[in-house]
Amino acid sequence: MKFNHVLLGIVCLFAAAACHKTTCEQENYPPVTASRVEGSSDSIRFNLSYYGSRCEEFTGFKESDSSGIHVVYVKSLFRSCNCTDSLQRLERPYTVKAPGPGTYYYKWGPYTGKIDTVIIP
Repeated sequence: MKFNHVLLGIVCLFAAAACHKTTCEQENYPPVTASRVEGSSDSIRFNLSYYGSRCEEFTGFKESDSSGIHVVYVKSLFRSCNCTDSLQRLERPYTVKAPGPGTYYYKWGPYTGKIDTVIIP
């Protein structure tokens, strides 16, 4: 009987340790600057610049609309607990299929108040 309690205690300790594993993966949304790039008439193109390290991986864009402004974030994922790599300037193209005529607003997040206005005649 005592052996069963000891065995049960050991199993519980291993189960608790498995549930509390340290993970170093973390999503990141770095500050972004954007510059408009000329391209075909069927799309709106921007070149997005941000700083990142080799310890993180570009995973796409996070987009939302707020009060008529299209907000775009660059998403990256850290996969290392001990990254000591220095930051480097990275660039990503961002393209939107050109909507119909009108005025469109783009904001590049986070931490920026700048809004780019695109007018399509």
